[in-house]
Amino acid sequence: MIPDPELNIWEHSRALLELTRGRALGLAPEMDASAQAAEILSSIDFAAGTPCLDGGCAAGHFIWSLKKRKIELDYRGLDYSPSHISLGKEIFASLKFDPERLILESLDDLKGGDFPIAVLINVLSFNPDYRRILGRLIENGAETIVLRDNFGSATRVRWETDGYLDPGYNHLKGYWNRWGKGEMEEFLGDLGFKALWMEDRRTRGEVEMVVGKPYTWGFCLARRVRKI
Repeated sequence: MIPDPELNIWEHSRALLELTRGRALGLAPEMDASAQAAEILSSIDFAAGTPCLDGGCAAGHFIWSLKKRKIELDYRGLDYSPSHISLGKEIFASLKFDPERLILESLDDLKGGDFPIAVLINVLSFNPDYRRILGRLIENGAETIVLRDNFGSATRVRWETDGYLDPGYNHLKGYWNRWGKGEMEEFLGDLGFKALWMEDRRTRGEVEMVVGKPYTWGFCLARRVRKI
């Protein structure tokens, strides 16, 4: 289900939307996380045209990271924020990319897809439970999943205000979770996946404050090793 835009924190930051615009146009600097995720994909041998789902895509800027490295995957972006998907479709059309590559939908409701590759950059911590999201990806064909998120030794769930939104919206709350590596690895293992943990190249294991909340960024490459 698409959240009510009035209650969706991602719908109420003009600064973020303008940054998203620059990234989607290919004018703003490439995100370090996007670069590292694309380089992880470039190290794996995929057939040209393999579908790749960018979950929580904002306006679809990750397509530039793939193009920059000549990674020939069939890009699809999915996000539940109407303003970001609308912006992305407008920009994709202006750049002669197919705007139908961008989908307004929640990862919670993903169904009927066939996405052997999934990339989630800074997405899982903003959801109530990673299990549901990863389960949906796997139900929709994921065999390789690249995650960049707030990982640590133990899970901590936080439901708190953002504090950096547009005036009149700073009462809104969202999830700012940290996921325990051990329990996630066990969950993935039960579904036939092996998890490989990698250091975030920019932060190198150091804590970074994200709107006043401590984040320890890291990467996980999960690949299917057996059928269930």
